[in-house]
Amino acid sequence: MNLSSIIGHQPPVTRCLILASVGLMVLCSLDVLSPFSLYLNWQLIIYELQLWRLVTCFLFFGTFGLPFFWNTYVLVFYCSSLEDVAFHSKSADFLWMLICGAGMLLVLTYFFGNTYFVSGAMIDLMTYVWGRRNSTARMQVLFFTVRAPYLPWVLAWISLLMGGSIQDHLMGIAVGHIYYYFEDVYPLLP
Repeated sequence: MNLSSIIGHQPPVTRCLILASVGLMVLCSLDVLSPFSLYLNWQLIIYELQLWRLVTCFLFFGTFGLPFFWNTYVLVFYCSSLEDVAFHSKSADFLWMLICGAGMLLVLTYFFGNTYFVSGAMIDLMTYVWGRRNSTARMQVLFFTVRAPYLPWVLAWISLLMGGSIQDHLMGIAVGHIYYYFEDVYPLLP
C-alpha cells in the first residue's frame, strides 16, 4: 500500500485537505515552519494582515504524533465518506459547507474562544453532519458501540478524559448542528 493508493482514491476536496494537513505537519516537524506562524491570532490578522492564519488554523493538526494521525484518520474516513456519499458529485457544495462552517467557527472564536487551532472543531463539524446523514449507522468506539449521531459527543468526551479541551468540540458540534438544521431540516418544514 503506497501513498498514491490512499490519497488518489479520495474525493477532490478531501484530497486537498489531507495533502495540506500532511504538508503542514511535515514542515513543522522538520522545523522548516513554526506552528507559531500558523495559529489563529486576531491581533496579527487584523493589524499586520497575516491573512493566511484564517486558513492554516483549520489545516494544522499538530506535529508528527498520535493526535495528528488520529485526526487524519477521522478526516480521511468521515470527510471522504461525507463528500463521496452525502455530497456525491457535488464537491462544490461540500466545499461550501466547509467554508460556511469555517466562517461560523471564526466568528465564534473571535467573540467567545481563546482557541489557536480550529482544526479539531472542523473535524467535529464534519462528524456531526456525517452522523446526522447516516443516523442508522453504528460505530465501534474503543470498547462500546454508539449510533452515528452521537459520535461527535463520544469523541468530545474521550478528548476531555484525555485532558483535552471540550470547548473546541462544542463549537464544532454547534456549527455542525446549525448547518445540518438549515440544510436538511428547515427546507422540509411546512
